[in-house]
Amino acid sequence: MAKKLKGLIAIVSVGMLIYLVSSANTSVAEDVEIDAQERFAGATISVEASVVIVELEALEEITGELDTQALNSIPLDKIMQCIREDEGGEMVSAVKLTVGNKSVAEMNTEENEEEKRKHSEEETGERENRETYVSFRVTPEIIDVDKIAVSFDFKQFVSKSTLFSESNAEEQHDIVTKFEVSSKLVLRPGQPRIVGATKKDEATFLILGVDI
Repeated sequence: MAKKLKGLIAIVSVGMLIYLVSSANTSVAEDVEIDAQERFAGATISVEASVVIVELEALEEITGELDTQALNSIPLDKIMQCIREDEGGEMVSAVKLTVGNKSVAEMNTEENEEEKRKHSEEETGERENRETYVSFRVTPEIIDVDKIAVSFDFKQFVSKSTLFSESNAEEQHDIVTKFEVSSKLVLRPGQPRIVGATKKDEATFLILGVDI
């Protein structure tokens, strides 16, 4: 009887120890979360989204794969190199929001560009008009000083109209492209990364960065 009683006491003791350790871990996690909320209660966060397009030929030089699933893993510095050196890369749009911790912010922008090119020897010309519309909605939450959870919705519509003229004849080509990304992820301040990508006639990347 005494042995059974000792065994029961030992089982109860182990159970209590596991419960106490579990409770302590939960308490520490809650304290860390509360501490982060108190420290960054009045903080503001800047969230920047940029869309970059890269020609497929330039993309092949960066990586031998043109698999859409692998686009997010391409090093960001390689993508930006294409833009800096004007080697098949172009930044189509860039928007930035400043928002309070755990608050919601949204913006809509519209931009119109026109470019004319004339070939005097052939007596031909081109006029390109591009309208870019961007909608960006974001809700950031500071987890810690080096971790920010970001929930976002990004939409971009680009309407491109090209008018070709030759002697007395004209021909117009219209193209509309749509690019949308919605997600929730954790980013590190000052370390932008690719958060969405797609590939068709060219590769399109969405780059997201945050800072406190």
